[in-house]
Formats: sequence, structure tokens, C-alpha cells
Amino acid sequence: MASFLLISASLATVSAAPLDDESQPPPTDPSAYYNPPADPIAAAAALEALKTMPETNQGALALPNGAYGDRNTPRADNVLPPSLQTSFNYPTNGKPSPLYGAQPFTQQLLLFEEFGTEKLDPTIPAPPLTFPVPTVGPAPAQDPNSIARSAPSGSALDAFMRQPGLFPFPSQFSNVLDRNPWKAQIEAFLNRQPVGSPAEGRPPGKGWSHQRWNEFYPQVAYKTVQVGARINTGMRDRRQLHNYAVGEFGPGGLYYQTSDIPTTTGTTKGIDTRFHPNFPLQNHNALWTFDGTFPVKLLMVRYGQPVLMRHYNALPIDPAANMGFGLHTISTHEHNGHSPAESDG
Repeated sequence: MASFLLISASLATVSAAPLDDESQPPPTDPSAYYNPPADPIAAAAALEALKTMPETNQGALALPNGAYGDRNTPRADNVLPPSLQTSFNYPTNGKPSPLYGAQPFTQQLLLFEEFGTEKLDPTIPAPPLTFPVPTVGPAPAQDPNSIARSAPSGSALDAFMRQPGLFPFPSQFSNVLDRNPWKAQIEAFLNRQPVGSPAEGRPPGKGWSHQRWNEFYPQVAYKTVQVGARINTGMRDRRQLHNYAVGEFGPGGLYYQTSDIPTTTGTTKGIDTRFHPNFPLQNHNALWTFDGTFPVKLLMVRYGQPVLMRHYNALPIDPAANMGFGLHTISTHEHNGHSPAESDG
């Protein structure tokens, strides 16, 4: 007992070296932080200089031939222009949405559909399919005339998403080497070449690297695409923890039929993007969501288990192609856990 206590006491004084360098980025790093000038006059001048710089999201409003849009660009396709909107104090004070004859409690409630995770495995070979590019296609899931206002086809997205693993494999620092798979389509819309278009949305440098990467190395991962509304093909059926086999989600259970559609037993295949059978289908530029599909998505993970999310952006290239839903840039918002530098949550 005495020996055990002695060993325990000696071990308690040993502190392990940190697995990650948590110091500030060096001055040569593109993410290096600089304090404002100590001199009040110089600090005031620096502030005035900042006011002359373009808005930080100017690049998101890029238009053809070197032009840039403004706050009116994303609302060009609004059903109601601002002058006809009674208030911006939503969810109250706005005009009521049409109900198309739908009555309360006359449709089945769509329950969450799990993303489903997989082990983050660097040994998985590179997949044969790359991230699909936008193409023209039939409405409402695509634009029949303009690639810049359209999205990849649903079949191409699902084929890509079904592939196991993540490629390029995630790294602590932003991937500044690979190019955006949509580079050619972006250049065609802007009528400008070349366009840098990195594949990853994180800025470069230590300040935007994954925090404590080695200490909390991701154990599992999942991927999803932010894209306009489209029909669900059941792509995530086998990723549900219940697998539509047990409990209320199993045969004979309350939730085995996932929607009002009789064929949606044990699957979400066939569920389209409308909130009620009486409602019209949502246009792909009127509603953007994870995978572009209903039901809405749910992430089921364990407390303390590091998880990596790869969030693809398949929203329209044209910043005006959104029917007032918002700009085509995305910032992932996460609750109930540690929020990394690239998250706004």
C-alpha cells in the first residue's frame, strides 16, 4: 500500500506535454492577429481606413463582368417586394401565408431523419465520383434554362453521397491546394478567368485550423450537401439507428410509415418538399436544407465523441437565385457542444 501511494504521488506531479500548439499564429501566418495601434491618433486613422474597405461578403455578391450586387440582389426574386411587406418582425406582424385549403392536424408529422455517422478512416480509397456540378434540369428541383441558377441533379448528388469516406481526407489546416469542382461553372457565370475558388471554405492559417486537432482527433464523420428542395430517394434509410426494424419505427410501429404517402413504409423514399399534401411543391430556390430533402435532419452522436462534419455547398452560383431565402454562402451553426473556429454557433 505504501509503495502504491508513493508511485501515485510521484505520477501526480508529472504533467503531460500538450498534443497541440495552442499559441497565437506567428506574424507570417495569414491568420495572424494584430493589436490596434497604441497611439490614439493612429488607431483612429486605422479605424477610418477600415470603413473604406469593401464589405466582407462582397465576393458572395459577385456578378458577371466585374460587377457586384448589393443588399437588393438576393431579394430580386422575392414574391413580395419590401414595399409590400408589412413588417420584418417575424414570426409576428407579417402577412399570413396561404394555406391552400389545408386544415389543422390533417397531415402526418414528419419525424427527424438521422444523418448517420461512419468511422473516419484514412485507408478508404478515393471514390470514383467527384462532387457533381450544376446542370439544367426540370423544375422544381432544377432550373430548366440556367446552370448558374440551377443545382446538380438529385441522382448525381445521391450517387456521390452514397460513397463511403471523405475525400480529400480532412486535415487540421484548410485545404488550399484543391480547387472547387464548380470552378468552370463559376468562371462562366462571372465571365472572368481565372477564379481562385478553393475547394474548402475555411480561410488558410493556424487561426482557422481545427482546434485541439490531435487531442480530440475525430472518431466519426458524416457529410451532407446544402442544396435546394428535391424529392427524397431514401438515401439515408440504412443509416437510421433503428433501421426501420425495431420499436415504433419497425413493422407495425407508429412511425413505420414515415409520411401520408402509403408507399413510404420503412423508408423516406418518395417524400417531397411540401409541408402539407395541399401545399405546392417548394421550388429549389425557395427552400434550401440539408440534402435538399424532407424530413429535416438529425445528428445522433455520443457526448465526448469528436465528430467531423463535411458540409458541401450546392446552392446556386447566381446570388439572385434564391427567392429571398438568403445568400448562397453557408455558415454551419452547431449547438450542445464545442464550437470550432469555422462554426458561427
